[in-house]
Amino acid sequence: MEDKVIQNIIHLGVILVLVIILLVTLIFTGILGCNIVPTGCDIYYSVLKGGAPSILIAYGEGGLGDHVKLENVLNDRDILNAKVRSIEIEKLSYGNINDYDMIIVEEARQICSGKLKVFESFVNSGGRLVWTGDAGTELCPGDSFLLENEREGGDSEKIIGPWARRDFDKQLSFDKFLGINYKGNYCELVKCDLTTETGRIEITNDKHKLTLGISPSLTYKGDFAVVDDTGNSRIVAVLDYGTEFIGESNGQQWLEQEKKYNFGQRLPFIVTSGVGERTAYYAVPIESFGKQDQQYKALIEQMYYGLLYK
Repeated sequence: MEDKVIQNIIHLGVILVLVIILLVTLIFTGILGCNIVPTGCDIYYSVLKGGAPSILIAYGEGGLGDHVKLENVLNDRDILNAKVRSIEIEKLSYGNINDYDMIIVEEARQICSGKLKVFESFVNSGGRLVWTGDAGTELCPGDSFLLENEREGGDSEKIIGPWARRDFDKQLSFDKFLGINYKGNYCELVKCDLTTETGRIEITNDKHKLTLGISPSLTYKGDFAVVDDTGNSRIVAVLDYGTEFIGESNGQQWLEQEKKYNFGQRLPFIVTSGVGERTAYYAVPIESFGKQDQQYKALIEQMYYGLLYK
């Protein structure tokens, strides 16, 4: 009798260990949030990660954003007081990003194809990625764009966009990875006045982890990246321009030159993609929300807690 009880206890112990391993795996991959069990996030980060979530800001030169201002905003005690470090993208490698839970990429217009693969690997290994604005829309020497007829179903020699690259004899479809295709920056496509309202941030899913509790409509002033969704993403917020946004190409190699384009009225502003929505795209630099009142700062808080704690 005692042997049977001991055997049952052992079986229950094995099952419990397997359940814990399964939960950790599902949380790690983003399929389940760490809040699936009470105090689960605290246990996950304190026991398995050794403390609070760590954030890495990856930056380069040029493009939308200011990595110094972003680090100051994330360190602000009134916003997050997060554990943050900044590093130049050229110094990134597969090995030196493994200790971080989230990477935010901004002020990095030029990103080499090899570094894009590092970011993909980071997400595929369980990390959370926040891509912003026009990051990675300029090639490095030796990189090349992918043409439409080089992708299955395409029949044109037009460039797909800056995030679709040719990687030797393979394809690097970072546009599909993000779930969007970059067209250009607002102030490159039209003459802009950043002192007046550009549009309104409209929340399309008020129950989503990145927008939960956010005001459904917020005024926005400033430059932003104009993107199209590729159909394999989830748009959780748009920028309502108020009317159809008509822009003219201005040096973008993936657009016909001196041609006017109708990009629509409701432009993707916050977009998520991938298994467990571990990747989030913001059309503007994250620190632009920190300069305004609390309802804007809440967007930063939801980015942090939504990606790391839910």
